[in-house]
Amino acid sequence: MSQQMNEMATAFGRLSNTVTKVERFGWTIKDAPGVMTLLDKKVLQIHQDYQRQAIMFKIRAITTTWSWVACGAIIVGKRCGEYWVIDGQHRVLAARQRADIAALPCLVFETESVQQEARGFLDANGGRKPISSIDKFRASIAAGDETAQYVSSLFDDLGITPQRHANKALEIRSVTWAMSCARENREAFEVVMRLAAEMCQEIPICEMLLGGLYYLQTHSTISLRDKRLRDRLKKIGVTRLIEGAKRAAAYFTKGGAKVWANGMLEELNKGLRDKITIRESTL
Repeated sequence: MSQQMNEMATAFGRLSNTVTKVERFGWTIKDAPGVMTLLDKKVLQIHQDYQRQAIMFKIRAITTTWSWVACGAIIVGKRCGEYWVIDGQHRVLAARQRADIAALPCLVFETESVQQEARGFLDANGGRKPISSIDKFRASIAAGDETAQYVSSLFDDLGITPQRHANKALEIRSVTWAMSCARENREAFEVVMRLAAEMCQEIPICEMLLGGLYYLQTHSTISLRDKRLRDRLKKIGVTRLIEGAKRAAAYFTKGGAKVWANGMLEELNKGLRDKITIRESTL
């Protein structure tokens, strides 16, 4: 009996050794392998919903000193008989400038939708080279991310434009902040964005203003839904609120939403009999 048990244990040990990490840990594969081929550069299309904003000096640099080694393979999605560039738009745009380049090596994947291609763009770029917050935001919208689509819809409703270099009225850089707060507390996020849009009709919307207002909405004894409070904030104006936030940051030698909110609160409380306070406001 003992010998039989030993034999069974040995057999089980051998069997267990054949179990791969793929099986043991439940690793998955998202999609099928691509196929390498040469494609005419003219058939390669670029979908602006999820691609980065093209950088002209980068295209020019690739164009003037073309390298096939550096080019490698363009990652392409084949959808409904059309070829869409998932990764490699700068190389494609550079190749279009050169008469001596007719076709490009491409790794072609069968895709079913823009959303699948956008997810591929995020996967291909996210782990290999940084994507700007604006580019990632746009790609997330195209990929069907519900929070990104909600934020984009709210921005459209308020006339707010995401820009990498926000310097005009109602332009915003802080899309990472927006996505984070929209996931954390959508109601508070929307209240803050609507107020900020009212206050920034002639200036860009900065993250210091947004962060301070959001903290006041979620941690103070008042609500930014109150019309009298909103009117008071608009009367004080963005400039004074930001100055208050900067003074607080200098005093505490650090920034962040809580510090900015306390600085804004000093401006907000001037002349008020019943002072507004922040819950758990120890810095």
